[in-house]
Amino acid sequence: MSAPGTGASGASARGEEGSPGPSPPVPRRTRSAATPLFWLVLLVAAYFIPRGQYPNPDSHLALGYAMVERHTLRIDNYLQLSGSRQLLLDKAVYCGAHTDVRTCRHYYSDKAPGVGLLIAGVYQAVHPVISSGMAPTKSGSDRFLLRLLLTLLVISLPVAAFTVAYWRFLARYAGPTRAMLVTVGYAFGSIALPYSMLLFSHALSAALLFGAFMLVAPRPSVLEAARGTRAPARALLAGALAGYAIGCEYPAAIIVALIGLYLLFGHGGSGIRLRSTSRYACGVLIGTIPLLLYNLAAFGTPLAQGYAYLNNPLYARGMAHGIMGVGAPMWEAALGTTFSPYRGIFLLSPWLLLAFPGLAGMAKAGWRREAWLCGSVSVAYFLFQAGYAFWDGGASVGPRHFLPALPFLAFPVVFALGDRRLLRLAQVLIAVSVAEMLLIVSVRPWFGTSPIPFVDETLHFAASGQWQNNWGRLFRLPGPASLLPLLAIAFILARRIRGRLRSGRAVWGSVPLP
Repeated sequence: MSAPGTGASGASARGEEGSPGPSPPVPRRTRSAATPLFWLVLLVAAYFIPRGQYPNPDSHLALGYAMVERHTLRIDNYLQLSGSRQLLLDKAVYCGAHTDVRTCRHYYSDKAPGVGLLIAGVYQAVHPVISSGMAPTKSGSDRFLLRLLLTLLVISLPVAAFTVAYWRFLARYAGPTRAMLVTVGYAFGSIALPYSMLLFSHALSAALLFGAFMLVAPRPSVLEAARGTRAPARALLAGALAGYAIGCEYPAAIIVALIGLYLLFGHGGSGIRLRSTSRYACGVLIGTIPLLLYNLAAFGTPLAQGYAYLNNPLYARGMAHGIMGVGAPMWEAALGTTFSPYRGIFLLSPWLLLAFPGLAGMAKAGWRREAWLCGSVSVAYFLFQAGYAFWDGGASVGPRHFLPALPFLAFPVVFALGDRRLLRLAQVLIAVSVAEMLLIVSVRPWFGTSPIPFVDETLHFAASGQWQNNWGRLFRLPGPASLLPLLAIAFILARRIRGRLRSGRAVWGSVPLP
């Protein structure tokens, strides 16, 4: 069998025009495009200032606040939503082994604790230097500035760093320009965008999981791929990242297991594969230690979790369905998460359909194991999403539960771009998706329950002048005019990225962005 990157397609190690084969290491002058890319992602995430009630993020925040301000895991004092008299819905109730939800008055976050623990760590670090106005002690106070700061540090900053790493990784296989096109599609033209500016756990889980894969994937070098060499620390670190992803999103265990199988049956001799897999497994155990310790301290056993003690009867009934709320796939959910105008990912991001020819091109180029992993992760997570009792994600843009698998679905797209017709199609579809997603987050970064939320909510709110709070308001810019500072700075950063990519065109032999 041909070594990866030297398959029947004739893709060469030069990554030449028309074949998405392996490429040489990133040159210094094109690598500098990482800096404006990082700031562009962070700028867009930080520009908007969501206010109001967000039960899912508020549940994570309540745990962080409680740990820092009251040195407890109980969120009893943080049940009133920010700036509102309403109470937090996303909570668990627990008073011991024989908890009676009718009389128990001790509450915990019902979420996997990974994000809440990170919030606590960051909040503890910045708490001594922030003003009392950002962290008022009165119950129900609107802490929107503190929430914005913690969101930037816990979610947006890691997502921006991951976006740069994602581009560099993709550039190994298709050159920096095509890799940048797919990276822009992922960061700004998919559901990754709204969740890079909200304290949900899905974008962080996606970064951790694909980051784990990037650590153990062989570089597109025939020698390294043939020998299957991997530094021992990389497999261990990959496992730790994957393990912590489970602590952020329990279903991430599906992807964690598939990465383990990829290592077990991957490149190299049997001895190398066994050692890499065992180190990865040890890392996973290390990464889940915070989750296990939290469950032990909160619920008396390491294997317990907040979803077993839900306070809301509707949520409790849903989570009692199947295994942790997951049963056989439902047709309504399968359609709803793919092509439905309600939550369909391929309507919000039609460029992701190029993953299908991309998987074929990936295997043809010699990366069969990687194609198997990306395809398996995407299918497995779609099946999970379609079988989940709360598949629509409530107030969310698109099928948010699928987001941890999204980088794996987007990765094969770079292998479809060797075809000039598909490259042009990708440019158009990604441009449309970016425009659509930017409009969504400019108005409101989450959908309600209307049948066609982009029309019934996004376009309706934009037409009626209901725009998201943003930093443009500081300059008293009304409505869509408040986006002008964002667009101006984004234009400068985008031109810098484009110029630096073009400067490396002769080295990479890539098709430049138009």
